[in-house]
Amino acid sequence: MSLKHKLNTYTKLSEKRRKKVFKWIVNQNEEVILIAFESQKEHLFKLSKLGEKNKSILYLSAMYMAADHLHSAYYNQNSKSRGIDINAVKGATKLQVKQFKQNVPSVKYDKLLNLKNKIMVLKDDENLSFRQISQFLLKYHRLKVSHSYIATFYHQTKETK
Repeated sequence: MSLKHKLNTYTKLSEKRRKKVFKWIVNQNEEVILIAFESQKEHLFKLSKLGEKNKSILYLSAMYMAADHLHSAYYNQNSKSRGIDINAVKGATKLQVKQFKQNVPSVKYDKLLNLKNKIMVLKDDENLSFRQISQFLLKYHRLKVSHSYIATFYHQTKETK
């Protein structure tokens, strides 16, 4: 039996649908992907009764099923179907909230992460103010960042250490 046939049989999803939901789950933020990964366990438990020798196929099938379940929950709430129960609506709303809270990666924050050690040295060892650090970054690294943003970044990194 081929891999496509096994996936069709175990997931009861077409190849086109599997690609669609997998593409959708990849474009979500980490919180939504974590929900899919956690719900994969439930589907894996159901699939483990099938007696498949290759467990990786079962893991893949479970991931497809979890992604499809989340995709369906997310989009069924927006449909005109009135047959959904209240728990499905709550789950879809939680999913929408987690998707709404997408962390937009900040280019400046990433650059500050790369310069974290230099900022720590400038502040701790050289006793520069945050305004002076901002001017330093602009002059030597062509990075225009406000002094308050540098202060916030500095205090956050100090807390994690």
